[in-house]
Amino acid sequence: MTSIPVDPAADLLRERAAHYAAEAALFLRDQALSTASHDLRSPLNAMHSWAYVLERQLASADPSLQRALAGIRTGIDQQVALIDDVLDAPRAETRTLAIAAQPFALRPLLDDTLALVRFALADARQVSIDATLPDGEPSLSADRERLAQALWTMLTTAVEASAAGNRVTFACTRDGAQCVAHVTCGVRADALADPALPHAFDAFARREMLRSRDAKRVAWVLALCQRVALAHGGAFTHTPFADGAVVTLSLAVPCEAAR
Repeated sequence: MTSIPVDPAADLLRERAAHYAAEAALFLRDQALSTASHDLRSPLNAMHSWAYVLERQLASADPSLQRALAGIRTGIDQQVALIDDVLDAPRAETRTLAIAAQPFALRPLLDDTLALVRFALADARQVSIDATLPDGEPSLSADRERLAQALWTMLTTAVEASAAGNRVTFACTRDGAQCVAHVTCGVRADALADPALPHAFDAFARREMLRSRDAKRVAWVLALCQRVALAHGGAFTHTPFADGAVVTLSLAVPCEAAR
């Protein structure tokens, strides 16, 4: 019987990639719940307000009409309570994102993250990553692990959206007091949908990328990136995902942690 060689370094990389994918999935779930909660509450709040107005205006009307309006308000209150229990309560784990900021050298973080993305997905998908990295030995004061997760998620999302033979570009620069990272790729819907290809994210996450959304909302799979940026006092944006489009994902964080 032939023994299977063990590569501890490769196993560690697989575990790390799986952990990052799980973190992205957790924030995707919470973004989906948050969106559902918001979109369900808005019409319910309007209905509740109008029911109250009608109750006031029809105070001397038929008692049966008053009971009907009271029943409507009670039903709305029950729906709001259900939203609290089913949609809002499960988000407690990620509602407050704690940041442990420490100074660290930026270049090793970028090198490690790029290597992990190539190992975990890009090489298997035959997608190359062209990286423009900062000169010298720049340092950053931030939560290194959370920033690594955000950059990995950005790059992996770009690889997921790319067809074999395509290139993803990555650039990280210092812009004044901010560290800015840009990831650019061409989007292919068939690459996102093909179940025969290797994937880091599940089918739901990949389909949701292509959904039309308000300009202020991000693709759910990128919710972790937005939360990490905001927790550092920075920002995260991306242009719309659409078949054939060129998409740019941008993350900016202060070079020094807020005191």
